[in-house]
Amino acid sequence: MKSISNKTRWLILALISIILSWSTYSVFYNTAIESEEIRFQEDFSALEKSQTNYKKSLENVVRRNTLSYIWSIEEFQESDYVIQIIRNDSLVYWNSNQINFEHKLKENDAHYVDAFSNGHYLIDQFNVHDLTVVLGSKIKNDFFFENSALKNKLTAAFSTTNDVTIHSKANENSVAIKSLNGEELFYLTVHQEKSLSTSKQFLIFCFYAFGFLCFFIAVTKSMIPLAKKYKWLIVVYPVSIVVLRYFSIKNAWIKLFSEFELYDPILYANSSLIPNLGSLILTMIFAAIIVWWVLYFLDTLKEDNRRGAAVLVIAYLFVLSFSGFISYIFESLIINSSISMKIDEVFTLSLYSVIALVIISFLFLAYYLLIRLVSLKLISSTIPLNILAILWFISGSVFIFIEIAFVQKNIFNALWPVLLNALFFYLATKNQRLNTFKYHIAIVIVVGFYGAIILFENNESNEHQKRELYANQLISDQDPNMEMEYASTMDQLIENDEFYQLLRDAELFNAPNLSSSIESCCFGDFWERYEMSFFFFQPDGTPLVDYISNQSKTIQEIKHLIQFHSTASSITDDLYFITDYYDQLSYIGHREITNVDGAKLDFYVLFKSKKIPEQIGFPRILMNEKTYALQDLEDYSIARYSKGELVMRFGSYNFPTTIEYFTGKMNVKTGFLTTGGMSHLVYQQNGGQAVVISKPEKRLIEKLSTFSYLVLFFGVFALIVLLFFNWRSIFPLTSLQLSLKVQVVLIGMVVGSFIVFAFVAIQNVSQQYSIYTNDNLKEKLYSVEIEIDQKIGDKDKLDPEVNGDYLNYILRKFSNVFITDINFYTLDGNLFATSQPKIYNKGLSAKQMNSQAFYAMNFNQRSEFIHKEDIGELSFLSAYLPYENHEGKLLGYINLQHFSKQNAFENQMNDFIVAVINIAVLLLVFTVVVAIFISGWITAPLRLIQQSFRKVELGKENTPIEYEGDDEIGALVKDYNNKLVELELKAMQLAQSERETAWREMAKQVAHEIKNPLTPMKLSVQHFQRSFDVNDPNAKEKMQRIANSLIEQINTLTKIANEFSNFAKMPKANEEELNLVPILHNIVDLYSSQDVRITLDLDEASEWIVFADRNLLLRVFNNLVKNAIQATPDGEITAVLIACREDGSDYEISVHDQGTGIPIEIQKKMFSPNFTTKTTGSGLGLAMVKQIIMNHNGEVWFTSRLGEGTTFFIRLPKYNG
Repeated sequence: MKSISNKTRWLILALISIILSWSTYSVFYNTAIESEEIRFQEDFSALEKSQTNYKKSLENVVRRNTLSYIWSIEEFQESDYVIQIIRNDSLVYWNSNQINFEHKLKENDAHYVDAFSNGHYLIDQFNVHDLTVVLGSKIKNDFFFENSALKNKLTAAFSTTNDVTIHSKANENSVAIKSLNGEELFYLTVHQEKSLSTSKQFLIFCFYAFGFLCFFIAVTKSMIPLAKKYKWLIVVYPVSIVVLRYFSIKNAWIKLFSEFELYDPILYANSSLIPNLGSLILTMIFAAIIVWWVLYFLDTLKEDNRRGAAVLVIAYLFVLSFSGFISYIFESLIINSSISMKIDEVFTLSLYSVIALVIISFLFLAYYLLIRLVSLKLISSTIPLNILAILWFISGSVFIFIEIAFVQKNIFNALWPVLLNALFFYLATKNQRLNTFKYHIAIVIVVGFYGAIILFENNESNEHQKRELYANQLISDQDPNMEMEYASTMDQLIENDEFYQLLRDAELFNAPNLSSSIESCCFGDFWERYEMSFFFFQPDGTPLVDYISNQSKTIQEIKHLIQFHSTASSITDDLYFITDYYDQLSYIGHREITNVDGAKLDFYVLFKSKKIPEQIGFPRILMNEKTYALQDLEDYSIARYSKGELVMRFGSYNFPTTIEYFTGKMNVKTGFLTTGGMSHLVYQQNGGQAVVISKPEKRLIEKLSTFSYLVLFFGVFALIVLLFFNWRSIFPLTSLQLSLKVQVVLIGMVVGSFIVFAFVAIQNVSQQYSIYTNDNLKEKLYSVEIEIDQKIGDKDKLDPEVNGDYLNYILRKFSNVFITDINFYTLDGNLFATSQPKIYNKGLSAKQMNSQAFYAMNFNQRSEFIHKEDIGELSFLSAYLPYENHEGKLLGYINLQHFSKQNAFENQMNDFIVAVINIAVLLLVFTVVVAIFISGWITAPLRLIQQSFRKVELGKENTPIEYEGDDEIGALVKDYNNKLVELELKAMQLAQSERETAWREMAKQVAHEIKNPLTPMKLSVQHFQRSFDVNDPNAKEKMQRIANSLIEQINTLTKIANEFSNFAKMPKANEEELNLVPILHNIVDLYSSQDVRITLDLDEASEWIVFADRNLLLRVFNNLVKNAIQATPDGEITAVLIACREDGSDYEISVHDQGTGIPIEIQKKMFSPNFTTKTTGSGLGLAMVKQIIMNHNGEVWFTSRLGEGTTFFIRLPKYNG
């Protein structure tokens, strides 16, 4: 029943897990559109109700207080609601600069939903005195484009995971979303697609995979008894599992998770048999079942015969081949995946990295369990050691040859299993305990070392391939697709009425705004990969837009570029490719157009590639996901050479001015070069173009960190598995060995100390870094102030019409110098000029100063203000400084936004944290190794004492412990040796005393037993003396009667003497292979009679073989059966039951009577010599039974209940030949 309940338990677990998987999948994925619409309406109503309540309190505050007081309310500044107050069409209060509502105000109080530049908002507009108050809550982000910081999604107030679209008008698939009053505010379309997080997808899959595992565990447990009965199933079952898995993959039986990222081949794809990571996980579950099956039947295999030895050799070859599969999967998880496996770069790892490491750990653990069992079995088999050595050598040599010549061609993949097998064989031959902690650590270190080498080599190979791909993309910006798209776009542009409308109103624009408007109306998503500048020149060469300072190029400069630095496109005649990357340009487009007034204009478009956006001063927050920027290039230093001369450099490395520095050290045109701790890829192309992509070489500590991380991960994984399967033997902790306790204490001290150190160090460095960053930002801020002061310090006031374009120009210029983005705000907090107008033109931020900064500068009169601001999900430092002209008049506020460098700052901080973690892991691994040796050194004398205690035997000569140390253990050893001498003396005295006592007791018993027959003999003789008369005619008869009586008593004395002789010296056992079944049948036949009924209850077995002495066992069973017969009260029919059963590796025989039972007070004396409950007998029968059974390595005991009878039990070991 136990095995059935066990299987049932696994089936129940499987059912629960599958149900959980399906239910969570249904909740997250299969929710009906109607349900999502209802949920959205409920969430919106809750948001609306909350905003209505907030509106009431806001209205009371505004009605009763002044604006200056409202500015001082921190609750408003930190509120999630957007609050804006307008007076006379001017914004006089705002608590957020994310959006500006004043351009879409209603004439009266209103409650509505509207779309703005960065999303949809629920708006409450109301009037208080002469103020118009606008309260808003964002419903959904709707940025002009998306990237890692800008995501078009619902806010946290909404729980739906489906993608939604908000409309102002109803359409076919939309549903009306109503206000609390029942008014239709907007329309919603819920799409079937879900934006489900990776963690939720993985949770669903884990439920399914666990249920899958539990089901096959139950099936396997059911198959084990069948396989014991039908041996062919031992091979057929695992083969059928492999076949089942093959067809499940080929026929795509599992399509449920096809939309999961786990099943995305971009994440991982190896072959048609392992097409994705999810499939690999399920394959590992099948592999776990097979490994468990193999381990089970190998463990029960008898290795002491030829058949068993042959099976073990086949198993060894199978395990060796399995190592090739492990190496194959290991390398594929690095080479054939986009999963980060750079273990030493902690912050690049993801959930999938952990999954990959768990898969690798499982495979190595499976290999360890298999080779450990196989090696132990082979060593104890009939195969000689020299044959095993030949087997290891030949199989290892063949394996290495095949791996290197035909499979993965990696010497480390070929060597690790061969060397690890040799280690296991060596430990097995030395009779070492393979479950000892230090051997586990040694094995983990070996595997970790191999893993570190494979990770390093394959990561380096991947990185080199990626660098070559980048070099191929960077060496030339010429793109036929772009040239065709340009021709099509320009043809459409000259037909675009909106374009000509912009030209007609050109005098109303400054240059940046005109460029932004043209880009928005006429250039689609394709052009997001380029930074474009637009120039319009009249026939006399003057720009269409005034203030030439805004024009980075004159018409003469552009024509010079076309003439001397470009070649015409072969696809369209009015597009020119810049061949030498001059001024970071990729293309120049030129077309003559006719303005609406009939005037001819030269229209030029300058294109800069955004492959390296920072290199052209373009912040990543403005990068659309469709720009195809090579973001990983931030990790490299890059140089471009044209005709051998350096024309562009990016990154921290100081590149030489000519390419000869690199080519002079290389024999090939393209390749990798390592010099000065840097790895350079030199990539040259015909035409004199070359790209060098460089990065620092991995340092020794980083390589050691990879090894340490792997050792730590493998060790923790193995420990978790150990705790899972053996937690009962580990807890309570008092059962742990002293050496393990010492190791745990040492490791715990190091880990605890380093956690404290790391926390303090990271906090301190973070604080110092913040101070450094703030100081650096302040320094730039004051430097910008000086530069601006030199340009406009003589101005009494700033006029947008007069100074706006010029200030935009100089801010852009200073931005390139100081590598930061600069804004200039007026005294009322409105944007006056900026170095990055696209942030505001694209609606990422409103043209108002940050409200906290404005309050600090305008109301609190702060001389400077630095704090963190947010755009989307990007957080960055922003610094403010009041600007005064030469006369000390306050003209506005200078603002430096540091988001262009924020990523670099975060990376530097992450690098420090990674360095701390790497050192911690290195120290931890080092501490584990040291702890093993220290604990072994400390506990070695204790183990010596333990072994000596184990060998101590009373009555024998015991060897003292030799220990030269003069420490506490030395004192303990000294006392032990002294006590050993005393113990030997006491043992001798005790033995002497026991012998004397035994002889005394024996003498008493012998005297008592002899007196019993002597007394009647004496009385008979005395009576004979008194009554004997020679003349008595009956004298002869009397003589005969007395003689018979004396003979009877003498026989009794002889019997007593023989009994004592037999007990004192048992005959030497003549042991042989003996079948108990016929002996028991003979006993039954011998004692059965009309008054004695003996029943024999045997299991269905024809042979019960033991190794014993036949005569001694007959004596045992005779004695027990006689006792059972004699225990029956007079006048009752005797019934004796002899029952037999198998108990594991033993036979258990019981003899039960229906007598009166044995009182509790005398049960302890039943096996004592000379103790008897009968009126006749020596009391030696049961003592002899016990001695005989114990001499046969068996056990004897009894149970008894008064009035119900007594049962004697005998257990004898089976004989297995």
